[in-house]
Amino acid sequence: MKGKEKFFYVCTECGYQSVRWLGRCPNCSSWNSLTAEIRKQQNPGLISIQPCMLDEIVIQKQPRMATGLAECDRVLGGGLVPGSLVLLAGEPGIGKSTLLIALMGRLATQNRKILYVSAEESLSQVKLRAERLGVSSPRFYLLATTELPAVKQALADLKPEVVVVDSIQTIFDPEIPTTPGSVTQVRENAAFFMNVAKQTGVPIFLVGHITKEGVIAGPKLLEHMVDVVLSFEGENRSQLRILRALKNRFGATTEIGVFTMEENGLREIPEASGIFLPDFHQLLPGAVIFPAQEGSRTILVEIQSLVTPTYYGVPKRAVTGLDYNRACMVLAVLEKKLHYNFGTYDVYVNVGAGLKVEETGCDLALALACVSSLKDIAGLSACVAMGELALTGELRPISQINQRLKEAGRLGFQNAIIPAGNSHDVSSTLPLQVYPVRWLKEATSLYLKGS
Repeated sequence: MKGKEKFFYVCTECGYQSVRWLGRCPNCSSWNSLTAEIRKQQNPGLISIQPCMLDEIVIQKQPRMATGLAECDRVLGGGLVPGSLVLLAGEPGIGKSTLLIALMGRLATQNRKILYVSAEESLSQVKLRAERLGVSSPRFYLLATTELPAVKQALADLKPEVVVVDSIQTIFDPEIPTTPGSVTQVRENAAFFMNVAKQTGVPIFLVGHITKEGVIAGPKLLEHMVDVVLSFEGENRSQLRILRALKNRFGATTEIGVFTMEENGLREIPEASGIFLPDFHQLLPGAVIFPAQEGSRTILVEIQSLVTPTYYGVPKRAVTGLDYNRACMVLAVLEKKLHYNFGTYDVYVNVGAGLKVEETGCDLALALACVSSLKDIAGLSACVAMGELALTGELRPISQINQRLKEAGRLGFQNAIIPAGNSHDVSSTLPLQVYPVRWLKEATSLYLKGS
């Protein structure tokens, strides 16, 4: 203890606090992750804020700020909310800075004053990227610094309407006696920007790093403090990029924005329904099309499965783009209820184009893909399949069935296998043949007979 400052240790991986140094974190089991921090002890003053009745609170409706990028507006819930604090995270090199510069360029053309704080790149580097993206505006201000006092001064002098901090892990406050990127630095600096956003009504974007495990670096408190958490996903070797909301206090978290990374920057893909389908619609064993529902958007994806004999004692299960435990459950139901033997086969499961499917409605498509690959038989032509699989082998109904079927018919598919529980919801004007089934055995028989 020194003066009014308390000395303690914080885990940089999970935020666990300890009064003494430990070689291994008791919470997340990380080695050598505890760093020294100092917490200032402040004397609490007299609190003058009084509670008020719920009925007395008057809500002032503020219009959202359209960003100029329709895909971003879709994910944000219709545009930027004044005074919101948005955290954008993603893999290194995925295009976070590119997205934000393009976004700020659109807002600057709306005569809004922009302040872009670059704590990782020089002014010339940001300028080169802006020129490549075609961004140029007298309302777009750049500040290359890692010092929080310089950022405070710029906020006071410019009074911007939108602020970007790239990134929050590299901003350093000299008044906090810890190293840049430490838990205390990230927490206190994020709290400062949150107060600025709430007091001035200025939307602020914070760029966040992620760890090697794929989670946002820094204390978990950072995600709790902000209003919106956006994840920018995609493979570095692929041009496709997905903007997804992991948290949104002002809208749904089920919407996604689809972009492609091209030579001149990001390009929006408003019609993304069929972009994840193969270029040729040739019927192949082990591939089944599933209409995934991402918020209000239906995207048709290809569920792929490869079943091959194993040459080791324990068969391998490799799953990409789907939940691993869910895929193992589907294989167990196929073995128990349909008597297919996957115990001597390696099973590889993949979602085409690198998309991640989280809903359970893809169970039927996955099961049909596994059986099709096992028998090496292509199933029913021009067919989509959807339905949640129960442990009893029954197919359970899924939501928004008409929208899924309508989009599949628009893209040229002629057949659809759906749960029988959805049959009463299906419109009679759909442009494809619908086959309602109740049991997984019926679905596999129907799919394989159509080959």
